[in-house]
Amino acid sequence: QCAEALLAIGFDGFGYGGWPLDAEGTLVTEMLAYTRELVPAAFPMHALGVGHPANITACAGMGYSLFDSALPTRDARRGRLYIFTEAGAQPTALDKAWFRFLYITDDKYIKAAEPISPHCDCLTCRHYTRGYLHHLFRSNEATFQRLATIHNLRFMVQLMERLA
Repeated sequence: QCAEALLAIGFDGFGYGGWPLDAEGTLVTEMLAYTRELVPAAFPMHALGVGHPANITACAGMGYSLFDSALPTRDARRGRLYIFTEAGAQPTALDKAWFRFLYITDDKYIKAAEPISPHCDCLTCRHYTRGYLHHLFRSNEATFQRLATIHNLRFMVQLMERLA
């Protein structure tokens, strides 16, 4: 009834979500898919609160094209960085091997001379090493938060380009 009433109003697009996860943190795919089915494909759908790369990929496969979440920036500030496992890796909902998390807090990065990701063209990856970023994080430097956020947001842009 809600979908029919909203369609009758004549909005340009529709959204579903807010926190579309169950108690275990698993994406509620059945409800997201059902909601997408209720709205004709001609209308864009916004998956509110969906920010995990695997969940974005799953929702894109259902026909959602707009996403918003604080997760990528929050993860960046806490030292959890997103990287593609290989150049040109194609995201799929069934196989999550196309990306992984890099935890900059790991001691193995103390003297690491490589960028966060060799497959990334962001400012952070072009100019800063994992070792330097590890140092900034451990020193509680605000610069780390900015550089990490730049990287994770660039990852998200690349993800959306690959899903298009």
